[in-house]
Amino acid sequence: MSIGFTLLGDVTIRSRGAELAPGSPRQRCVLALLLIDVNRPVSAQTLLTRVWGDDVPPRAMASLYSYVSRLRALRSDPADAERWDIVRTPAGYVLRTDSSAVDLFRFRSLVEQARGANDPREAEISYGRALALWQGEPLAGLRSPWLDAYRLTLAEEHQRARLDYYELLLNRGRHVDLVQPLAALAAEQPLDEQVAHLHMLALYRTGQPAAALTAYEQLRQRLVERLGTDPGPQLQQLHQRILVFDDALAAPAAEAPERRTPRQLPASPSGFVGRDDALRLLDAREGRADDTAPDVRVIAGMAGVGKSWLALRWAHQHADEFPDGQLYAQLNGFSPSVRPTDPGDVLHLFLMALGAAESELPADTEGRAALYRTLMARRKMLVVLDNARDSAQVVPLLPGTPGCRTLVTSRNRLSSLKVRAGADIVGLGVLSPAESSRLLASRAGDDRAASEPALRDIVRWCAGLPLALDIAAAHADGLPGASLDQLAQDLRDPSARLDVLDTGDVSVSLRVLFAASHAALDAEPARVFGLLGLLPHQDVSLAALAHFIERDPTRTLRTMRVLEEACLVRQHRPGRYQMHDLIRLYAEEQATGLTATQRDRHTRRLVGFYVCTAQAAHRVLEPHRTAQDPPALGDPGPAPLAFGDAQAALAWFDAEYACLQEVIAIAEQRGMRLELCRLTWALHTFRWRRGLFEESIRAWYTALDAATGLDDPSLTAHTRQRLGVALAQAGRYDEALPHLDEALERFRADGGTAGLTRTHHSLAEVHVRINAYERALPHFAQALEGYRALGDQVGESNILNGTGWALARLGRYASGEAHCLQALPLLQIHEDGEGQAATWDTLAYIARRTGRTSRALDAYQQALTHFQAIGNANREADTWASLGDMHADAGEHDAARRAWATALALYRDQGRAAEAREVTERLAARTEP
Repeated sequence: MSIGFTLLGDVTIRSRGAELAPGSPRQRCVLALLLIDVNRPVSAQTLLTRVWGDDVPPRAMASLYSYVSRLRALRSDPADAERWDIVRTPAGYVLRTDSSAVDLFRFRSLVEQARGANDPREAEISYGRALALWQGEPLAGLRSPWLDAYRLTLAEEHQRARLDYYELLLNRGRHVDLVQPLAALAAEQPLDEQVAHLHMLALYRTGQPAAALTAYEQLRQRLVERLGTDPGPQLQQLHQRILVFDDALAAPAAEAPERRTPRQLPASPSGFVGRDDALRLLDAREGRADDTAPDVRVIAGMAGVGKSWLALRWAHQHADEFPDGQLYAQLNGFSPSVRPTDPGDVLHLFLMALGAAESELPADTEGRAALYRTLMARRKMLVVLDNARDSAQVVPLLPGTPGCRTLVTSRNRLSSLKVRAGADIVGLGVLSPAESSRLLASRAGDDRAASEPALRDIVRWCAGLPLALDIAAAHADGLPGASLDQLAQDLRDPSARLDVLDTGDVSVSLRVLFAASHAALDAEPARVFGLLGLLPHQDVSLAALAHFIERDPTRTLRTMRVLEEACLVRQHRPGRYQMHDLIRLYAEEQATGLTATQRDRHTRRLVGFYVCTAQAAHRVLEPHRTAQDPPALGDPGPAPLAFGDAQAALAWFDAEYACLQEVIAIAEQRGMRLELCRLTWALHTFRWRRGLFEESIRAWYTALDAATGLDDPSLTAHTRQRLGVALAQAGRYDEALPHLDEALERFRADGGTAGLTRTHHSLAEVHVRINAYERALPHFAQALEGYRALGDQVGESNILNGTGWALARLGRYASGEAHCLQALPLLQIHEDGEGQAATWDTLAYIARRTGRTSRALDAYQQALTHFQAIGNANREADTWASLGDMHADAGEHDAARRAWATALALYRDQGRAAEAREVTERLAARTEP
């Protein structure tokens, strides 16, 4: 039945498996009242009185019209309009529908069938179906004097039906099954003599006469205390008969209910590999909040990851734990050529397997589900529901009582089952490389796997996906070595990989399986999934995605949750997403369906996000030096992200560095020269502080080509100057000097004061690095004059420090220290952490050379603190090495070793082999005196 109304619990409307919201409590009251008198008119005045009682407000009639109108509006589907309606007649409002669509009337009909049945077995089934319709307090949550009174009437109907059912079961010899439910009912109805009668009889027949007599005595005491009366004659007579062990009370011979033991599991998977953690999760019962609740486990993962494989493996391993049998259903939730299986059809097959007769099966899914739960209630069974599309397909197939285990597999995580049924979700990822190798070896043969290098490549390109490995193994079967090499070569090609992993059978084609998952998405998530194929990198942040897909972060997060729920993306770290390699290839294929304009727009938005954000982060790292950037770079617009301090900016660069590298490659491929230059400038300080010298040099060479292509002589000269700096930072001074000299000549010719000043500064620093201190001093002087002309006090103070260093290296310590002491207050005023750290380092060197050990240690510690604060691991390592030397000179060997060990670890992290060797030698040579 495609329409259904419930009164025996929450008042609801269900249409074609979906629940419609009946509205506010009073609107639900109106619906309930019309359903109670279904197909009969109820006057407006009667409705007003039954909803509001005696205190009907002045505008109640208008509200009633509104409620009826809104209820009728729920029939959005034309088919619903044919199945039910609310019409106004001269006698009042009538809700017209098939009365069997209302659970209350189905309950009454089934009870009537049970009471009139000649066959006790038929009566038992009808009672079971009737009582299964009760989902809690009838008319739940609705309050009015009339409804409260009617609710008591319904409770009495329910009680009579239950007692008749229990009496029927006692007469059929089912007393063992009744002891617990009757005990619970006796606790609910402590003064009900009919309940006590049935409870005492069940206890006696299960060999518990003493318990039966105790139950009688407890009831007698309650009646005396509360009502001042003894039990009635019928109960007293039962008491006497129990005392004398009356043979007539003996249980009739139990009718063995017809039970079938279904064994529906498909064959156990062969060559099963790995999944130890997942199997343990499926085994575990610890940590479940309620052992009396049904046990539901969802195995969720992407297409081809082996969900069914795992479920059947576990099911066969544990089949003996479910002596009443195993049920299995293929739900075809994502099958490319078959519609998802209707749960009503699955219930039909399950009920037949459980021994129900065809004539007993209800026509509607809800009725079948109730009968299914009834028949499963006394069984210990395993239910495997394979390839579910969504929770709505699964819920009717869940047993309602403990003792059964349900395993569900799905490409969706079915998170709502965790809320509705307390399900545990086992997320299934890909196989590890070792497990992948074992799986392929089990398919191709251990000897061959060990002797054919191509098979190792095949494992790599299948990326841990079991189905891909199975398909590759099928292709490899019987191939000679040369053909295997070709197969590996074909898999290596991203544009051909999905074609290779195709058997011609739609049920085992990865592309088809991925397409089915994609097609199951709503429009917005499906659109975003197709756009993800444009991303140049595997790992992407939520902020970048929001800018890329042109949505706000909140809406983007909702969309990504849908894709994550569908196991098409994975949030591997908070706020960062990845796709499996093979799904990514499928997404890239979908992206080719976009127009060239669409692809260009989204790609430029992605590049723009990284350009703007990288420049914002760079401004935080170098708030003073970024003012000296070439005018041509300009400001591309507001940054999508803001950074509170240098640590936050460095953390963003660390997290996004691989993405930035890919974006730079895209900018280069697409001829986005200005964006490429902007990114290179924005990354320079980060690369310097992280010791990424060679990467910085390669980037500046690329940027120089881009600047040249822009035909901007000023930008080209500035870029050449920065290339010279990068070469000098890497110690390649002979290569750095020609670039700096050429930049200097260009700035002299153009009269560019800023460029000229920075280039003199860089030349001075290079000459310091090659110990040509006298040659450095004129350049420092020129730079100092330029920075003062520009009003750049930070630049001026850094030149003062550089001059101080050069003078100190020439042995002119007093003059050098004076320059540094002149620089330090300016740097502190402008909060230039980099400059302060370098100046303290110079002061430490001078103090050490002039025998002021304590002052030198303090100065090095100041330098270290500043380098750590700005995240300059490169200079931090040098400072630790110097501190180690200082401690060694002072005879503090333990402190020296600790400092050198710290420096060594940083040098190794930065790939600075020469410096690492020097510190290693110091550690090896230094021994306790």
